[in-house]
Order: sequence, then structure tokens, then C-alpha cells
Amino acid sequence: MRVPMFVALFGLLVCTRAGCPHAQTLVNPDVSVVGDMRVNFRTSKTADSLGVNEVQFEFREVEFNFNAYLNPYMRADAFVGIHGTHGEVEVEEASITVLRGLPLGLQLKAGKYLLDFGRINTQHPHQWGWIEWPLVHRAMLGEEGLWPVGAQLSSLQAVGETAVRLSVNAFMGDAFAHEHQHDEAADEHDDNAPAEIMGSARLSLFRSFTDAWSAELGGSYLAGTYDPAEDLDVGLAGVDWKLKWRPDTYRAFIWTVEAMRSDRDVVHEHEGADTSEHDHHIEKTAAFGAFSAVEMHFRRVWDVGGYFDYTQDAQIDGAETTAFGTWFGYMPAEETARFSVVYRHETSDLREFDIDGVVFQIVWALGPHKPHSF
Repeated sequence: MRVPMFVALFGLLVCTRAGCPHAQTLVNPDVSVVGDMRVNFRTSKTADSLGVNEVQFEFREVEFNFNAYLNPYMRADAFVGIHGTHGEVEVEEASITVLRGLPLGLQLKAGKYLLDFGRINTQHPHQWGWIEWPLVHRAMLGEEGLWPVGAQLSSLQAVGETAVRLSVNAFMGDAFAHEHQHDEAADEHDDNAPAEIMGSARLSLFRSFTDAWSAELGGSYLAGTYDPAEDLDVGLAGVDWKLKWRPDTYRAFIWTVEAMRSDRDVVHEHEGADTSEHDHHIEKTAAFGAFSAVEMHFRRVWDVGGYFDYTQDAQIDGAETTAFGTWFGYMPAEETARFSVVYRHETSDLREFDIDGVVFQIVWALGPHKPHSF
């Protein structure tokens, strides 16, 4: 075994020095590990209402990231998460991207990935100072955003001094799970119908006004049948805005806004109907939601911010949920670890009590993938 091993190592060395074609496939990928631990402090009323302790340690997630170029034209990215200390292993993202070589300068992504509906849904929660998925995303896209299996074509073009990016996606509709369906009748129908393909598109405009100021404006639209068994359709429109001031590497100001409107078919029972006979009808429910956050970074290692979060329920007419809060973060050495304190107050028509609490979060990262950046 020693001779073949020596020959293999020698061949690899010669091939690398000689610049053999497709040498990128012989290079190990970038590997990162990101951990997210939290300590929750709740008021006694909130703790009693939720049935939890007032002070509670929580290991939210450990995420393994693998990223590498397959060759000069393509790269692959995989994100595998374990939620909690006894949680299931989940493939959060696993996709291949063709960066160059396609006609008209197009790029192609295929696999499981974060859908670019708005800007926030393309990011992982450990990148946010507010640490939780916005309410409007939970109501319109899913409890943890929208991570479908599909394919995306995108194009980035310069129009004057503005960068224009257009993307279109085709993905499986089962990404819209029935977790938001509040009607019991909806849970009784046949869930074995095959998922249909849904589609979305996003157009964004990016412009740098000065060396310090830049802005991005985007619009997104999504449509399709999310429940083929009941023939339920959904249409979703969104706009997003990001204004950024960064005069140097030590300071930054960021203002983020996202708003969405949902028009979704929902199954409702007739009043007094016998549910055993599945006597129900379909109504279209409209909902609106918005999220806004302002954050300030200073001395590179400190950041502070606040946010406002509002949404109408996508299934129940008139049900509203509102939240607001603030945070303070500190990164002792670059972006390999971050300590933050986040306050949140949330009230909802879907609950008889408010949620009030403070979270102390510790996020750390091994490898090139950083837990938080600006």
C-alpha cells in the first residue's frame, strides 16, 4: 500500500503544479461550523402562558457549511443544520450554481435553496441582529421562510450606473406546507396528491450614490397551486428596500424594509355543517404584512438596532400580530463570534396573552462562513 499511496501523492503534486484541467475538483471545499446558543429571560406572565421557565438555556442550532468551486464555471453549496441537541439533521440548502458559460450571461442554480422572494429570505437567521424570522415571512412564506427544491435562472446587467438583476424560479409547491392551515377540515382531505410546480420572479435595482451611500429596491411575485388536493391557489407580491451608509470599515448604517401581500385560497367549513361529510367551501383570504429594521454599526465590533414587525394572518381574516424590539451586539474579534442581547414584545389576536422577553444570544463560527456581517 505504501507505493500506490506515494504514487498518488506524487501525481497530485505534479498535477497541481502543472495546472491540470479541472484541478478545482481536487481541492477540499471550504468547511464552516456555525453554532447558535441562547438564554431566554421571560416575564412570569409570559412563562406561565407558554408553559416554560422564566430563565431557560437553549441550544438553537449547529450549522455545517460546505462551499467550493467544482470548476471555473460552477460552484456547489451545502448547508446542513441540526436543531437542538437532540434535533433531526436537516438539509437546509444543497445547490449547484452555473456562474458562467451560459448564453446571454445567464446564471443557473438548481437544488434546494433559499428562494429570493425579497432579501431577508435569502439569508440565514444568524445573520440578523433581530435573530427571529419576521412575522410577515412566517405568515406568508412559512415558519422558517421558504426553502424549496427547484431551479433558478438569473441575469445581472448594468443599465447606466444601476445594476439590474432579474431572476425567475420554478419549484415544487410542497414548500408551502399545511402548517398555516387553521381549519380542521383542511387536515382531513387527501394529502397524497402530488405537488405541483410553482413559479416566482424578482427584479431588483442597485445603485451606489457615493462611496458611502447605496440603495437597493426590489419587487417579487409568486404564484401557483400550493394544495393540489383541494385545488388551492396562492398569489404573493412583495417589495423590499435596503439603504446603506458605510463610510469606512468601522461604521455602517442600514435600513431594511420588506412588505408583502398575500391572496390565498383557504378551506372553510359551512356553519353547522357535518364535518364528517367534508362539507366546506373555499374562500380567498387577503393579508398584508411589513417588517422594518434600523441598525447602526460602530467601531466595527459594536452594533445596535431596533425593529417593527406586523402581519395579518394569511388564513384567518382580521387576525393581526404585531411585534417590536431592540438589540445590542458585540463581536470581540472580527466576526468569528457575536454576543447580543435582544428584547422583543409581541401581541397577537391568535393568543390571549402577550409575549415579553429578553434573549441573550451567542453565535460563533469556525471557518470562513461568518455568523454576522455588515
